[in-house]
Amino acid sequence: MLSKLKINFRNYIYYKFFNSLFLGVGIGSFISQYNPIKISEIAILGILFSVLSILIAKVYTKIMFQQYFYIILLFVEFVMLFWMTFFLLFEFSYKIALLIYISRSVTFLFGDYLGRAETHLVKRKQIFSFIDINRQMGLIIGMIIAVIFYYILEKVYFISDNQSQVYYIHFFLYIIELLIIYLLVKSFRKV
Repeated sequence: MLSKLKINFRNYIYYKFFNSLFLGVGIGSFISQYNPIKISEIAILGILFSVLSILIAKVYTKIMFQQYFYIILLFVEFVMLFWMTFFLLFEFSYKIALLIYISRSVTFLFGDYLGRAETHLVKRKQIFSFIDINRQMGLIIGMIIAVIFYYILEKVYFISDNQSQVYYIHFFLYIIELLIIYLLVKSFRKV
């Protein structure tokens, strides 16, 4: 039996901020990372993951608890860390692009569940307001950081090709992801 968990909302709001910051910083990199994959392959994988999301929706009543919410959140964050490790360590190729696409799709696969579970588990309206404000602020600040980061790479270090810029920003994203996992762990405590 899983231990009962309680959400520390202060840490959870920080987690949501940095999670959105990660998305904002990395949002522009997705396009260049998927480049080696054929559009038909993306469509086929999209169908597969849509079917899988229906299967997950069918078990909502069994997994709509804080313990599963926490486990799935951690799983999603470790999947992100996993593909970034491969992206940073190995030469970019079709296989790495496919790994990134599949990993991101796995995280999106659980997105509907996580959104619904968060709504179900966070019962206070004021907390929702803080979560949404921090989510949007993280996204905006992340995109601003990305613009500044790419500008510095291009103007100071004369790195202008998209693939190199995307590679270098992932060192920053990796650090953010480690912070995200730390904040997520601190957001839940056993009672």
